[in-house]
Amino acid sequence: MINYAKWVAAVVLAALSLSANAAYIVGGATGAIASDSEQWAWDGSYMTGFRSALSNPLNFGPGGVVNRSIITTDLAVVDNATLSGVNMFVGSWNSDTQGGMFSAAVMNFFLNGGDLLLLQDDSGHDAIGSALGLDTSGSTGSDSNGGAPLYNGAFGTANNVHQLYLVGKLDAAQIAAHNGHIGGTNANGEITSAYWAAGEYAVGAGALFISADVDMIATTDGVCGLLCGAHYGTGGLGGGMDDNAIYALNTFSFLQSNGGTVPEPSGFLLAATALLLIVMRRRKA
Repeated sequence: MINYAKWVAAVVLAALSLSANAAYIVGGATGAIASDSEQWAWDGSYMTGFRSALSNPLNFGPGGVVNRSIITTDLAVVDNATLSGVNMFVGSWNSDTQGGMFSAAVMNFFLNGGDLLLLQDDSGHDAIGSALGLDTSGSTGSDSNGGAPLYNGAFGTANNVHQLYLVGKLDAAQIAAHNGHIGGTNANGEITSAYWAAGEYAVGAGALFISADVDMIATTDGVCGLLCGAHYGTGGLGGGMDDNAIYALNTFSFLQSNGGTVPEPSGFLLAATALLLIVMRRRKA
């Protein structure tokens, strides 16, 4: 005789296992709805190196530094429907005007278990952070350092991570008030990054990371005429990535392994429960 309770439990456990190993999907607003972000928009040229590094199986995927694949996707609309299809939303230097148009949807996504990466240099590009009570103001722009998990993590140790152009800092009191952790500080003691594991900002919330400069992660050689920002090399340990790139990928490794809930398990659970009810009804007939 079949033990239906054990059968459902086995299906749910299988679903959870599949979900944990499923590709981690990362989306951001395209230039079509975030034109103020210029080439720092999620589909802009300055973010290409970062996105390619995330998708590189030598970095993220079976046999990679982190054993979980990442898929990046463009969001031409940011609302509850589109956000339901991603694990993480990246706010990539979105202006207060344009970012404010979808901040409510992003807040709802985050507070219900979605992960969030905010790249906000200044008070004119921190609408989502401000909505979370985490403002950005101007910094001196000196190099940043820190410890685990962001500056010392799966991809190595990052030293003297650069800020460029518009540069920002975060507020220690605001971070503490929301149960966060200081990720790194610059040579002047200003906080340039902060992070939260899932559930720390609020019960049920996803993971959160805020960098007070998108250019700690972006690649902007075309702007400065030199080697500026992060350079991701060929992928994998020893693949030639610089300190900014190590910092960026350590950050992402932490976020995607300490993240919030994803929808797949509930879908499997509903399907399993429905199937169980059908079987039980047939047995009674």
